[in-house]
Amino acid sequence: MSEFTLFDGKFLIGIQKLLNADWLTPVMKAITFLGEKGIFWICVCLLLIMFRRTRRLGIICAVSLAFTFICCNLIIKPAVDRTRPWIMFREVVRYLEPPGDASFPSGHSANAMGPAWAMFIASMPLRGKSYDEVPCLGWRGDGVSPKAVHGFGAAAVVLALLIGLSRLYLGMHYPSDVASGLLLGMICATVMFRAIRLIEINDGALIGSGERRKEKAGKKQE
Repeated sequence: MSEFTLFDGKFLIGIQKLLNADWLTPVMKAITFLGEKGIFWICVCLLLIMFRRTRRLGIICAVSLAFTFICCNLIIKPAVDRTRPWIMFREVVRYLEPPGDASFPSGHSANAMGPAWAMFIASMPLRGKSYDEVPCLGWRGDGVSPKAVHGFGAAAVVLALLIGLSRLYLGMHYPSDVASGLLLGMICATVMFRAIRLIEINDGALIGSGERRKEKAGKKQE
């Protein structure tokens, strides 16, 4: 066993001992369920795509989720093939049935942070600009308020962090698995978001939310 694995294992054991409480266990199980097989996040993406005013946002989130899943579950996990912590450390308490795949990185954490971070950055004003300058989050210029979505994006990021914490509490992953999963989700979402933005800029398809509202107001006055 390497020194890093030993440190990682002891860190996990310390977290479990610090947080362990009978009332908290079912709460953590409920939170971790939101990351199970990505079903919750798939539903969120489909819901966003379903409505015209959030369709572009839904596409960005869905592409980010798909890319994160491919990188995490299909490439990195099998390549690293890290043994789960309860197998290496008897002190680690496992609260769930064995998932059947490798430990590194945490798929729950990565696949939760991917769409959550995509939602956050897609609605975020850049370089001190206002929310009116944020590209429309809907379809063909008809979009929901970026400011409102940014709040939901921040909440989604917090939820992703809680899902990562739940994986530690329940003994499913080492701390480094969760941290790497969260970071991977952020990286994948950022890459996909910038790729989509680049395609849209080249096609001349981007339009600011405020610009679109002014355009609509001008048409009404005419």
